[in-house]
Amino acid sequence: MTETRATMRGIPGDAARKRGLRRIFIPVLLFGVLFGFAAGVLLGNMDILPWWIGLILFLAAFACLFLFRLHHANLVYGYFKGARGEEMVAGELVRLPATWTVFNGLILPDGSDVDHVAVGPQGIFVIETKHWRGDVSIDNGQLLANGRPLMKSPILQVRTLISALNDYLETATDDVHGVLCFAGPQFLSTPQQIDEVKICSHLNLSEMLTSGPTLFDATEVAVYVARLGSLTITQGL
Repeated sequence: MTETRATMRGIPGDAARKRGLRRIFIPVLLFGVLFGFAAGVLLGNMDILPWWIGLILFLAAFACLFLFRLHHANLVYGYFKGARGEEMVAGELVRLPATWTVFNGLILPDGSDVDHVAVGPQGIFVIETKHWRGDVSIDNGQLLANGRPLMKSPILQVRTLISALNDYLETATDDVHGVLCFAGPQFLSTPQQIDEVKICSHLNLSEMLTSGPTLFDATEVAVYVARLGSLTITQGL
């Protein structure tokens, strides 16, 4: 049976999930040790310390756990929410024609983590995924979230990834394109562009990638796929 969909490599969202798990693993381990030690003192299993020391340790561990939950829960949730966004985008990228190959969670030589890199006849696309709440819009060439300018625009992040990938592939600048893709209903406008970065919803991503002029033949696509295939990609937890 002839393959009609893009080839997918790597696991979408895996890098984000790993970062989220790393954020909680060591603190939770330390809390567990502290709770266990405090319980041992309270139960009289450690004769060298009075029971009230165990009570203090137990209350201190509980307070630290509460503060950790208060300040880090949203951050950890953000990583897993971002991972879900990458899965949504990958679900659209797999619908590309069989002439395309998509790398999910590609690690560039400089250590940069790229959510997705899609290679096909229309070029090489560096795709940064965002899964935000609220509305995203563009006004006078500026990206806005809920009508307000961003403190740190992801446009710069995409530009940096474009440069890093160009340095590695040593290809023409016009052959590598940057895409900022919003997973979900945040950006339902038709695809737009700020400088060299294309901005779109995951719902019109595959159509946007295939609508440009043909830049590569099958041999050139295979060469770039082989070069990118030599890099590290995430392979699961």
